[in-house]
Amino acid sequence: MFVFFRLFSFLLMIFLPLAFAGSNLLLALLLFTVLLAVFLLLVKNFASLEKRGKYLSALIGINSEEIEAQRGNLGSFDDGSRYTDPGHRYSFDLDLFGDQSLFHNMNRCCTLQGAGLLADFLKEPATEAPEILRRQKAIKELASKTGFCQHFIATGRLHGGSNDEYLKLLDYVNTPSRFSKNRMLMTASLMLPVITAGVFILAVAGLFSWYLFLALFLIQLGITGRLFKRTGEIHEKVTRSMTTLRKYGELLRIIQDTRLDSPLLKALQRCLRSEGMPPSGHIAGLARIVNAFDNRLNFIAFTLLNGLLLWDVNCVLLLERWNRRNRKKLPVWLKSIARMDAYVSMAIYCFNNPGFVFPRPDENGPVLQAEALGHPLIPERERVCNDLIIEESGRFVIVTGANMAGKSTFLRTAGLALVMAMTGVPVCASEFRFRITGVYTSMRTNDSLSRHESYFYAELKRLKDLIESIAEGRRVFVLLDEILKGTNTTDKQKGSIALLGRMLGLGATGIIATHDLLLADLEHDYPGRIVNKSFEVNIDGDRISFDYSLKDGVTRKMNALLLMEQMGLLSADEIVDPKRPSRH
Repeated sequence: MFVFFRLFSFLLMIFLPLAFAGSNLLLALLLFTVLLAVFLLLVKNFASLEKRGKYLSALIGINSEEIEAQRGNLGSFDDGSRYTDPGHRYSFDLDLFGDQSLFHNMNRCCTLQGAGLLADFLKEPATEAPEILRRQKAIKELASKTGFCQHFIATGRLHGGSNDEYLKLLDYVNTPSRFSKNRMLMTASLMLPVITAGVFILAVAGLFSWYLFLALFLIQLGITGRLFKRTGEIHEKVTRSMTTLRKYGELLRIIQDTRLDSPLLKALQRCLRSEGMPPSGHIAGLARIVNAFDNRLNFIAFTLLNGLLLWDVNCVLLLERWNRRNRKKLPVWLKSIARMDAYVSMAIYCFNNPGFVFPRPDENGPVLQAEALGHPLIPERERVCNDLIIEESGRFVIVTGANMAGKSTFLRTAGLALVMAMTGVPVCASEFRFRITGVYTSMRTNDSLSRHESYFYAELKRLKDLIESIAEGRRVFVLLDEILKGTNTTDKQKGSIALLGRMLGLGATGIIATHDLLLADLEHDYPGRIVNKSFEVNIDGDRISFDYSLKDGVTRKMNALLLMEQMGLLSADEIVDPKRPSRH
């Protein structure tokens, strides 16, 4: 309907004045002016309604995606696979990135820079308690402002933009000014359009020859043509950033215009304060210059504007003036947007998990104390939570248990909780206290054909990095799943015992999961420094079940042979008792 009215007003604007042009020219001009104003108003309103419709569609999409996410469908969100790094201290082992990962569950970023910063927060979390507490306050505040969070994300999605546009913008901003340093060009850009306009007026009045006006017109076109390649390169850089410019200008305006109370968010807003025009105004000004520069894409507009006003040159000079004023400020503005984008994602994660708790960093408390600690990526209806406490540094928990009983998942649960705690987001527990520490894991070591590394050698390299970190005096929380898996049983036992002794001697702390019950005997050699925990398997005839509850002591039930029998790999008659003499 609105489109029909716009078309009707356009036709009316054209044909109604023509009906009166022959009899009353003044009335015809008046009608044309009024109808033109009506048409332009309708065009403006249509653009506003179209933008509003797209914005509301974006909001509907956001809420629909969140409903699906609560059902476990995360396909609409970026899983951060590009941040996967098997060589990182813990991110690969703890499922930080990739399908159904922590990042996949948390990420709601509307900018690639925000997503990158969120990944950095998880890979390199805060190392000081005040920073963790500031993040917690910021996340709590934003989690209570879901309207702000959704408005921020919807606005970012509405305008789109790409990483290529972002890089083009930064590339241009870092390009040195050249046109402004040419004084002759600067003078020509100011004087020639004024002289040409004056000659045009005098030529219309019959006081000057039109040939002089034509000469000036051609001179400006000649200057434009000589600089066409250089101005074209600049235009190509900035015009591809238009979508990104609009997006960042809107996001900056949202941050500026919202009342925020937590210290971290108020500090972020202070970074955006400037004398006179706010950052969003500067970005909008840059967008207007780029829009004006885009007139060169129309041949007729290019010819007229450059012949009369030396348009390309003056647009470049305006861009360079903007650059000189804002070159150092722009990266700060963009970083502020990225930080807010990451905080919004963390806040939505907090909102979506109201049962999670914000941890308490406490340098005078236990290394780790958790009540009802669960894995955040396991659905609540399936999740089994356990208590865990490690009072002092230089202590290890050795976890034994049957296959599939929950040892590896428990290690990842503890590791994820520590990483999340230091990142500033709530963890899946009813209570969580901790000391700030580095996390180091060895759970999924990979071999490398390209580097001619065996699985065992790759594991040794990772353990070497771990020992060196501890020896340098860093506080490290270690998570090891079945040490030295790539060698024979005898070497594995001797090496594991020696390695654990070395780590204890260096004051390391952590959790080790193992099937090797000999390691559990070390509790007697290191009283108070090694504690045995276990996950038991329930075997009822040929039925196996797990309760995934952490228990004190060493497991005595194993299920490997029963599983092999159930899967048809072996029969009961083929299972050999190692104590029974061989038939051969």
